[in-house]
Amino acid sequence: MTKSTASRAEARFKQLCCLGLGGEAVMPALINEMRGFLSFVTGTFFFNAPDGTAANVYSETADAGQTYLTQFHDRRDYEIPNWGWDDWNRSEVGAHDLEDILTIDTQTFRRTDFYNLVYRPFGTDRLLRLVIRERGKALGSISLYRGGDRPWTAADKRKLNSLEPFFVHVLKDRDVAEPAALADGVAEGIIIADADGRPVLLSGTAQRLLVLATHSRINAETRFAPVPTLPPPLVQICRNLKRLFDDDPEAQAPIYAVRNNWGGFTFRAHWLGDADPQSGSVAITVRHQEPVQIKLLRRAGELPLSRRQAEVAFHLASGVSHDGIAERLGISRNTAIAHGRWIYNKLDVHNRAELVNRLLTN
Repeated sequence: MTKSTASRAEARFKQLCCLGLGGEAVMPALINEMRGFLSFVTGTFFFNAPDGTAANVYSETADAGQTYLTQFHDRRDYEIPNWGWDDWNRSEVGAHDLEDILTIDTQTFRRTDFYNLVYRPFGTDRLLRLVIRERGKALGSISLYRGGDRPWTAADKRKLNSLEPFFVHVLKDRDVAEPAALADGVAEGIIIADADGRPVLLSGTAQRLLVLATHSRINAETRFAPVPTLPPPLVQICRNLKRLFDDDPEAQAPIYAVRNNWGGFTFRAHWLGDADPQSGSVAITVRHQEPVQIKLLRRAGELPLSRRQAEVAFHLASGVSHDGIAERLGISRNTAIAHGRWIYNKLDVHNRAELVNRLLTN
């Protein structure tokens, strides 16, 4: 990554933290932006309950998060030896990699169930973790994982430490009063099933989105559906699809939409390729919808605009006045107006409505 690219990703991360959208809604985008300035394979965020237990978790690798919660969470004898959940919530301060945490040698650790079930399947045995604290109380924790050939550096730890106040800001906004408007995000997966809704294959993204869509809270008490079973609403859209091709006048559209604190999720069923509607396979696409402000911010950064112009474009699309933009960015009103004109010319749009449409179009 270039220094400029990393700087812009970090700026977007900090801006996302200040949108007031709530921790769960913004966490997927936060971890994705962090990848732009702290290179890693996958990331996980634990949200703490007031008593310090795991209230919720967002994991980019659904299997790893589920395995940890169902088999290892809060079981001191099965977690990292001599350093379990209670230990790090109580006393871990600052960013630490696995070498800082281990009280046994690496080879012994690699023979543990914890390593072989949580780390090894994903080739991510380089952990960097920060427990997010406010006045000493643990509000949550962020864990980032790299492959074994890329150790975390002191600079990486300093960078992650510097983000702690922003994570605190996000976690204080978890209980938002009004649900945000949503727009299509970038995460999309596919599930292959038979006509009766029995799954044959799930892409990695589909598996993660399915977990989020069906579990607004993921913790040690969550019981995930067995692999051979899709949730009843998805079984139903497969049957609806079949009924449509049976000329059933009562058949409903094969679409299922749900919204929770992770955002929105839309499932659509189609016959796969030229499959026989009576016996063929069904392709179920699942698309994540994220808060509109997250998409506006990301898309402004993807367009051919300078960093300042991207910031102005985001505020213009969000409905902020020129006076408000000037105040937020520390520039004059005339400069804010000038930036707006340059943005319109660069993007070939003529007003805010056209700008919003440009930013929300993938």
